[in-house]
Amino acid sequence: MAHPSASDLEIEELDSDGHPITSFKFESTSRQLRRVSPQSSASSGATLLVRCLSPFLPAGYPSTVTPDYTPYQIYDSLQAFASTIAGLLASRAVFVGMGVGSEDASLVTTMLLYIAQETIGRVATILFAHRFSQSIEAEVKFYRFLADIVNDVAFILDCMSPGLPLLGRVLTLCISNACRAICGVAGGSSKAILSSHFAKVGNIGELNAKDGSQETVVSLMGMWVGGLLVSNVQGTVETWICLIPLLTFHLWANWKAVRSVRLNSLNMDRANILFRGILAGQTKSLNEVGNEEAILGRGSRHHLGRFRIGSGVDELLLCMNANVSDTVQRHADLFQLVKLFQEEEYLLWFDVRTGEGVVWLKELASGETQAKCFCHMARCLSTLTMSTEHTTQRKPKEQEVLGSKQSTESGVKRRSSSGKFDRTTPSSSSNEERDCTFQLLINTLEQNNKQWLKIRDQAEQAGWDLSLTNLVKGHGRRIRVGSPLEEKKDK
Repeated sequence: MAHPSASDLEIEELDSDGHPITSFKFESTSRQLRRVSPQSSASSGATLLVRCLSPFLPAGYPSTVTPDYTPYQIYDSLQAFASTIAGLLASRAVFVGMGVGSEDASLVTTMLLYIAQETIGRVATILFAHRFSQSIEAEVKFYRFLADIVNDVAFILDCMSPGLPLLGRVLTLCISNACRAICGVAGGSSKAILSSHFAKVGNIGELNAKDGSQETVVSLMGMWVGGLLVSNVQGTVETWICLIPLLTFHLWANWKAVRSVRLNSLNMDRANILFRGILAGQTKSLNEVGNEEAILGRGSRHHLGRFRIGSGVDELLLCMNANVSDTVQRHADLFQLVKLFQEEEYLLWFDVRTGEGVVWLKELASGETQAKCFCHMARCLSTLTMSTEHTTQRKPKEQEVLGSKQSTESGVKRRSSSGKFDRTTPSSSSNEERDCTFQLLINTLEQNNKQWLKIRDQAEQAGWDLSLTNLVKGHGRRIRVGSPLEEKKDK
């Protein structure tokens, strides 16, 4: 490594954003450091703009954040602006319903209504967090958009409340507060997850702080504009005419914000898009998968059938033994399956008859393990589909018209054009189906193990972090597999 000589030594002092503040140059004649003013290439106007924006942007922007940070923040600011104005219209409707400005208003009634609203809202917070908190990280885009949907529902209920009788008004406002509570949990959690995604250099705390500053300015602007709007819009019809376009714009901006995010972690939908592409010979980038990914609905997962990772023992046994009445055979099948996957950190059962897949995750299974088992499942599904298509092509057209029972010679049900398994196709015996399932698992497991390192490298080169894979929905289960003989030896 070449070191700079004394005659060409130059030191630049940078600020937290990476901009040069002062330069020091070593003079060989005097053998001293001389301070040199930095030459700024940016115009004074651009420099002033940077200084004005610095309180709202993370230090070192844009090099310290991911590329999708900027479009997300733009659309997020737009939706916050619309939400603030809509919130003022909804708040005025609530005040009118409570009798603010009316001589007949009761302070006690208003206070009791407030207590009821807060009670329902806090109970909803606890219940929603308990039920869905473990699903938010995997489906962060869905819950980020869901938060704004239920928030808009709350605005609509608030604006409806003044025209309802007392009991209906109380129920409506309580439901509205429950919607806001759900929005708080889903929105707050998803924003924290997105902040960790945007932060490239571990500056999550700064991103959250600067995001709060951005929201403060946008909310202030929205409050002033909303104040002018509320003071000039009085009637019920006029209120709805203003509210509906605001909510429409609010949801559109949220949709664009969520769609602009390019997560490098895998959930069920992104994993399906990625591994189906890899098995077809195409490794898709973050942008390609992000464009195909669904925010609402199943998206590409309609090709999967019923597939669950992190299942319990009962669920896997139910899937394995759906057509097996012999208890001895059930135990033999389970023992054979455990033995087949004894070197893996997961255990997969894929039913060739129904297309149902169930995965046990062992105690030490990592995110990469989840990605590997999903790739294995996708390989099973691909092999099964190719096998059924090949069988269908070989069968004479006359047999197709007559509906010959020979179409199930492999013990595999065909798939319809919609991608779902055709349950009207006759099946072979349970023993043939079981043998077909085990043979499929054995063959695909061998293929998956041989190609996994190559697949993993391809995915990582495309920008994916397989260690962040989260395919478990809700309260997933882990298993610990051992034998009584091993336990006795340990003792």
